[in-house]
Amino acid sequence: MGAKRLMRVAMAIAALAMLTVACGGGAAERPASPPTVVAAATAAANLWAGVAGIVDAGNHGWPRQVTGINGMVTIKQQPQRILTVSLGHDEVTYGLVPASRVVAVGAFTKNADSSNVAVLSAKLPTIGRDPEPIIAQRPDVVIASAFTSKDLVTALGNAGVAVVQTQLRNDHEGRIQDMLLMGYIFGEEERALALAKEVRGRYEALRAVAGKKAQGQQPRVMSTAKFSDKLYTAGAESTEGAIIEAAGGFNVAAEAGLKNNPVITLEGIVKMRPEVIIITQPADSGEPYKQELLASAALVEVPAIKNKAIYIVPIRWYTTLSYWNLAGAEHLARVLWPQDFAGKEVAPFTFPQ
Repeated sequence: MGAKRLMRVAMAIAALAMLTVACGGGAAERPASPPTVVAAATAAANLWAGVAGIVDAGNHGWPRQVTGINGMVTIKQQPQRILTVSLGHDEVTYGLVPASRVVAVGAFTKNADSSNVAVLSAKLPTIGRDPEPIIAQRPDVVIASAFTSKDLVTALGNAGVAVVQTQLRNDHEGRIQDMLLMGYIFGEEERALALAKEVRGRYEALRAVAGKKAQGQQPRVMSTAKFSDKLYTAGAESTEGAIIEAAGGFNVAAEAGLKNNPVITLEGIVKMRPEVIIITQPADSGEPYKQELLASAALVEVPAIKNKAIYIVPIRWYTTLSYWNLAGAEHLARVLWPQDFAGKEVAPFTFPQ
């Protein structure tokens, strides 16, 4: 990395650190003089050393190495042809690199109901989970999720494709770390720091209001969806559960000891006694489910049913696994605390040019 670029990265690091300190993230000393290139290099190394998966935090040149679920991977040069095999990774990727560097996406990424980058990806080839069509796109790097089959990862690796298999986390700090790792993989450290600052700022602004609600004042919230005649909810360690908590709600499914996205019954809803119900599926199927809940004789004493506090929410914010979940938390906060967020719309995140 050249001296000028290193200075720019260091300045971005300093800005991110100042925001973290201002939001209660820790103490930092004010430098007595402008940072030198050596100080910049030290600051950069210290920041990137805290990102799991980066092998050498001081290396911002090429080649560089990262460690994923599938082991250590060498990336020979800055990737210009990028492909991922998960919607969440696509959303993070579009937040980090110009759209022209993404060569293909999955069908979910093109679906405007489920994706926040559907417009950007609309004209790209659609790929599935077979190795041949992926290899045909001649990607410089493929980002795979924790759920990608080992056979696909192995096949791509055998074909000489650099594959990095990483997880995407649903907690705020985890999302920041995920985007920094991917920014490093793509050679977009400066943009990753800028996006991290943007996301952190919006999260802290949300928590400055929602996080101050007194315990016991928080509305009891249940997330649910219905597929193939089965009812689902979102308990502890779920994406929707993290959104509920970030918005200042109380997740009744977690209180009931449920984890992830288990099947539930009407009797289970009665026991959880939600005051607010959010339905995380498209309106064409969500509206019939909403009417079914409202008409259920078994649920007439449930507070959310009594007060008709049932909302069909945009699943592109609630069920994807990327920093766009923050938009879901902002949206839900406006439902739960209208007096605090009156007239405030959920804004899109920025994209690189």
